[in-house]
Amino acid sequence: MSSASGLANHSLYMARLLLDAWSDQLSRNRLEKNVLEAAFAPAVRLHLLNAYGWFLLAVVRFTPLPQQPPHSTVELPGPSLGIAEPNEIAEYRELERHGWLARLQTLPEQGIERPLPPGRLASTVARLQVEDYQGICGNLEALINRMSSSLDEC
Repeated sequence: MSSASGLANHSLYMARLLLDAWSDQLSRNRLEKNVLEAAFAPAVRLHLLNAYGWFLLAVVRFTPLPQQPPHSTVELPGPSLGIAEPNEIAEYRELERHGWLARLQTLPEQGIERPLPPGRLASTVARLQVEDYQGICGNLEALINRMSSSLDEC
């Protein structure tokens, strides 16, 4: 599986496996929610970012593939001489600024979330939870499926 689209699907599959395990552990109520978030979220986030990066490389038809994928359109290599940038890249840039991709690309605080001080009802840090990552995974999968159809037609 050396194609960029194959690597994107592989990374997406890995993220789904971790999300299923995270959800399963949450349903068992054996560990605190914040401990499970600290254990699973970084790996899920990385797999989703990698899936997006491999997908971007497939969209721009970049070869040879690098060791690691980019995690944003800013990190994409420039198009080859005489090759125009695909129109979809502008759509992805907008999602990176204001959409679900922006949430994924925001670097979360590391470690376990600390308990709130007495009298505080909410944290000022909005950490992504399993449901958030599941939604992002679904959005990314839909994006990849939509574009895969277009890429296959070329």
